[in-house]
Amino acid sequence: MKKIVALLAALILALSMMSIASAEPIKSTYNLSEVNFIDAVGWYWTRDISLVLRDDTNYELYYREYAFGTTDPGLKANKLIVYSGTYSMAESADDEACHFDITLDTLDGIYFEQHGKGHGRNVLGYAMVLDTFNWTEEMDEIAFPDGTDDGAADFVANHDITGTVITVEDLREDLDDVTLENKIVACSNVEDTIGVFNITE
Repeated sequence: MKKIVALLAALILALSMMSIASAEPIKSTYNLSEVNFIDAVGWYWTRDISLVLRDDTNYELYYREYAFGTTDPGLKANKLIVYSGTYSMAESADDEACHFDITLDTLDGIYFEQHGKGHGRNVLGYAMVLDTFNWTEEMDEIAFPDGTDDGAADFVANHDITGTVITVEDLREDLDDVTLENKIVACSNVEDTIGVFNITE
């Protein structure tokens, strides 16, 4: 009996691992990170951008931001934005052999959340989730406090990053060159797009 139970447990574990592996494939990832210390207020501020290519068509672009103060460690700010859609890839305009230009052709959805009193002392400032794939009336009130727009489609349209070009370096193009990384070299307009998410003010 113990052998049968052990066999069933092993089979279930193997099947679950197979389903996890096949459900979320990743073709490539490219990253860009930055850390700053704001001396005037004693805050550390970190952010990173990760471009995940799921296959030859679909991407996810992650933006993460984390800030905290040294004098008030409880005053923190966390932000996560996940864009998803389709992309196309071409040789880079900078003519570097291991660089590619990835154009974000469509934006199908946005997941956005932020937490922490560093974003503001009211409820909207430190606890918010907006998800265009699972939109609710409460999200309308958060995203459009003036009532001029409504719904997930309007939110995506207002924060559209279609046409953004991200230049990446891929180390697999020359494995003998140990200076190469899988990294984001440049972004055409992601910074401007991220700036519009200051919707708590």
